Amino acid sequence: MKELIHSEHLTKMYGNQKAVDDVTFTLEKGDIYGLVGKNGAGKSTFFKSIMGLTNFEGTLTIMGASEGHDLVNARKNIGFMMSSNFFPYLNGHDNIEYFRKIKGVIDKKETDRVLKAVDLFGVKKPYKAYSMGMKQRLGLANALLGSPDIIILDEPTNGLDPQGIADFRTMVLELNHKHGITFVISSHILAELALMGTRFGIINQGQLIKEIDREQLRRETQSGLLIQVDDTPKATVVLEELCHVSDYQVQEDQQILIPADTDPAMVAKALVSNGIALRKLVNIESTLEDYFLKLTGGTAHA
Repeated sequence: MKELIHSEHLTKMYGNQKAVDDVTFTLEKGDIYGLVGKNGAGKSTFFKSIMGLTNFEGTLTIMGASEGHDLVNARKNIGFMMSSNFFPYLNGHDNIEYFRKIKGVIDKKETDRVLKAVDLFGVKKPYKAYSMGMKQRLGLANALLGSPDIIILDEPTNGLDPQGIADFRTMVLELNHKHGITFVISSHILAELALMGTRFGIINQGQLIKEIDREQLRRETQSGLLIQVDDTPKATVVLEELCHVSDYQVQEDQQILIPADTDPAMVAKALVSNGIALRKLVNIESTLEDYFLKLTGGTAHA
């Protein structure tokens, strides 16, 4: 089954306010889907709707099930990490063992398995003595209980230092690549999402305003060497014949965007020696954050 989750016109009202507004969404097997949005954009409410933690209007299908007991059972194939609710005085093993029983996971080996998966096996100190990175990894271990096909992570790298973020990213990528787990991840650290994500959804004021995959994002963002000249047609001939550059984009104001790995010194020399006035030559890099800001017209903090 390629399509794991699909919603049609999913809407959640709080009074007269639409927290989630007519969202049609598809999660495909193998995705690392990055959900991007500001505070209050509707990310957490959308996740709660998927998990059955709040009621909603519209339709939701999870692994082919769309109603009744079938939908309830399908939700058992989703692990989620949305908030920290561990007992501070218990160690990681005892906390996970508690949740194993609560979730009805019969196999007692599951506790050790998920702790090993997040490098917390054998750690004896209580949860209250954990670093922030360890706490987040224990949350991931809890989400892994029962070997779900899908895991939802709501702001999983919040409060982590750069090393903790990198470690968490490595774990997610390994679980996705080696074990085939599909992820939906929200984060305000957009550069981090860009390193992990295969597809991205941008949610603003409850509406999913754009879905885009990694390759489309690469094409729609501008990264490379930007030059401005006085004669664009002549410059393109020089680029093609002397610099062997064919993958370029001619833009407004006699600007040309060429691949980032092109030697700028070679380009400058070729243009100038052929009588072309070089007015600008700069490296530019457009990111997921830039793309988000362009679509929403706001700040990038989620």
